[in-house]
Amino acid sequence: MLSRRILQLVVAGAALVAGLGHAVPAAASVRYDPAAKSGFAGAADVRTAFGWSDATLAARAGGLVFNHDFWTADKYSVQCGKGPFLVEHQRDFGRFELTAVVVREPRRGTPIRCGERPGLLGFRIIGPYAGISGTSVAPAVGQPCPEPRGPRITRADLVSTTTGWSFTVSSGEVSRTLRTGR
Repeated sequence: MLSRRILQLVVAGAALVAGLGHAVPAAASVRYDPAAKSGFAGAADVRTAFGWSDATLAARAGGLVFNHDFWTADKYSVQCGKGPFLVEHQRDFGRFELTAVVVREPRRGTPIRCGERPGLLGFRIIGPYAGISGTSVAPAVGQPCPEPRGPRITRADLVSTTTGWSFTVSSGEVSRTLRTGR
């Protein structure tokens, strides 16, 4: 079992990788279709992502927020005087807020009593209910130089493009990445 500190580093690394558009391994019971923006996040994976107990997850389940983030990052070779250098440009980016339904199951072998809540199984993601996106202007000849190498860009060539997405869950101000891809 990973220590809490190692888990925090793994999650932080996954978030960084998501920002760079590289894939990371999926959690065991997280199934997510980025095209349909639907799937399922198992309770164990969400609990592990936050380092919570079963009781804490059960108490906070209704307040969790699931999102689908996406981006396109371009790398440009830019010149503003002596020698070219690379600039990463976030061309487009956005977020869909996803509708999630808490899925519960009865505890095995025991009848559910009046007022009792069944065990938490996970979260069914059924699609977006809101979203926002944006674009930005790419480096171009005549624009101010992004580094102190000269006053204006004299050349800008597209070198590569990477697209990516991440499936995240948030509780208050704390967010965890459950899956990413390109």
